[in-house]
This record gives sequence, C-alpha cells and structure tokens, in this order.
Amino acid sequence: MTGNEIKILNSLSEFENFGKIIKTAVGAEIEKVYLRNNRYLAIIGYKVLKDFARFTSHEDFSMDKIDYNGKTRIYLTGLKRRAVMRRASEAILREYNQNYVCATPDHQCMECYNCYAYGGVIAIKDKTKAIKSRIKTTTSFSIQTDEEATIDEPEFHNIIRKDLKMEQAPTGEQKKASLYEMVLIKPGTVFPFIDIIFNPTKFDLSMYLETLKRADAEGYGSRSSLLGTMESKILTVTDNLNISQKELLEGIKVDEKGNINENQINSLLKENLVDEDKLEALRKELPTLIEAHKNELYGKTT
Repeated sequence: MTGNEIKILNSLSEFENFGKIIKTAVGAEIEKVYLRNNRYLAIIGYKVLKDFARFTSHEDFSMDKIDYNGKTRIYLTGLKRRAVMRRASEAILREYNQNYVCATPDHQCMECYNCYAYGGVIAIKDKTKAIKSRIKTTTSFSIQTDEEATIDEPEFHNIIRKDLKMEQAPTGEQKKASLYEMVLIKPGTVFPFIDIIFNPTKFDLSMYLETLKRADAEGYGSRSSLLGTMESKILTVTDNLNISQKELLEGIKVDEKGNINENQINSLLKENLVDEDKLEALRKELPTLIEAHKNELYGKTT
C-alpha cells in the first residue's frame, strides 16, 4: 500500500452514527435525508466473470450491451451491483443479530446502518421519507466486445424441448415443443469498476470489502439460475479520483487466453497499487468492529 493510501486510511474515523448527524430538509410531501458531502473514497478495480452469466434489464430479456468507447460491450448496471451488495450486507448484519428485520425493498427501516449506507424510501402517506445512498456503484463495461464475450455455439444456447409433456387444461391437448434461446456471457470476461463511498469511515471500508466478497460469490446474473459469480481485484483506494471508466477500458488489456496485462495497469495507475494483504487484514477486522458498534448499527429494528 502506498504512503498516500496509508495516510488516507489512517485519517478515517472508525465509525459514525449517521442517525445522530443527519441533516433534514422538509419539503411539501417528502422528508429527504442527505448524507453525502465532498469527502469520499473511490475504490478502483476490475471483476472477472467466473461462470456463465446473463445480464439483462430489458423486457425482452435481451443481453445488456451498448456501443461505448469504440466497441459494442456487455454492461453490468451499477444498480444491479448495488442491489446484490445490499442483500449481502443485510445478511452480514443478520448473522450478528437474528432480530435484525430490515430488508430491501419492502421492509426498509430507515434507521439502520444499511439504510444509511445504501439509502431507502418509505412511500406511505404522512410517513414518506427518503435517504440518499452513500455508496455509489457505477455501471461496468466489458473489456471484451459483445462478440468476444458471448457464447455463440448453438449447442450452448439453443435448447429444444421436443419431449416435454405438458398438457393444456382443460382440453388435454399436448403443447408444442418449446424453443429456448439463451445467449450467455463467457467466464473470463473482464469488467472494470469504480465504486465510491461518501462520508467514509474505517467501518464502511471494512464492511465494503466483506460485502464485495460475498456479493461476488452470490453472483450478479439471473437470481433464479444463480449465474454470474465473479472475482474482484482492487487496484487502488483513493480520495482523489482522477481516472475514468474510459481510461480503465483503454488501459486494461486482456489477451486471447484471458490473461490480464498487469504492466499496463501499473502504468495506468502510476504504480499506486494497493497492498492486498492490508486490505484483507481490514476486511477481517469486521467482526470486531461490528461488536464494538452493535448498539448503533441496527437502529430500532431489533
């Protein structure tokens, strides 16, 4: 870890109870709670897809892809990543307090750590309230083109159910064979990412690291098929974000065998790569930090 990053981490307070320091502005119909300010930490890295996946946010279930920076790329929305991370974060807190009942999207308490970190909305007459997320997850675009990233062999994504017996009620007639076309993203596809934590604390970063690990293991693809598990590598943690998604896409090189050019990354980040052992040590501090602040983490949800 560089001297600058050590200075950044040492400057963080261990924990803040945002339930006590929030500032509210009351409008005509909704009370909005703003927790962001100009202090932030940016976590920059990349994810490698470990199994097959489908990323889709369209009604026709087509693959999420877009023309960006000269190529047609697969994209993973920041909202999707944040939703998976929030569920993982809720599960972590529940491990230490079985009475913790806050859950997204329908049972947000608006008083616990997760609500102050990931935001929330209560849309009930006379009780409306909204909290902005302090954790910003940006949309990630694949290094590889959509043609390079997806499977095009028919045996992988065309499945014809000719022998499936499904009688139609009430006539008893046999349904016709069904054709399923499933285009999958290949393992090894690389997605650079930039995540931002506003009003950061040591607890936030420790919780983020554990949440990231669990969210990657859960996967970001279809919930029903549990596709889309990933492995993340954090390249740098900084309070001076001076690199863009475009620069990451241009600077990270992946060869035909899926090998990632680390030398190119070093040049891109000017050697400011993190010490992975230090980050792992901080992640492992989480149980101690949760125990130290357990009376402030859960609000009135227990």
